[in-house]
Amino acid sequence: MADQLLTAAQDQSEPVECPYYHGPVWDAFGLTRAAYLVVPRRTLQSMPLDWQQRFVALMDESHAHLPAEAFPEYTVRRLDNGKFVADPLRDYRHTGPIAPKDSSNG
Repeated sequence: MADQLLTAAQDQSEPVECPYYHGPVWDAFGLTRAAYLVVPRRTLQSMPLDWQQRFVALMDESHAHLPAEAFPEYTVRRLDNGKFVADPLRDYRHTGPIAPKDSSNG
């Protein structure tokens, strides 16, 4: 039975769409070769409360769905023109939220 399904899938003239390769996240990265999306904690904490709750719920869901190997530990350093530079978003405890966009700041 499995061989029949595989053969039938291979015989289709239309390629099988896979959300990994043709889904919203793939599309959001566009043509970049970026392998990671890094979002500073201060940026996340500056979002409205309901957005933060949805984000945390989605992260919890992803941890429940994928194995631990999908979430390795990383260290991030900011670069500017190939040189390490201070990161103003690193100090999330003492700086407060980032002001949202409005007509005067883009």
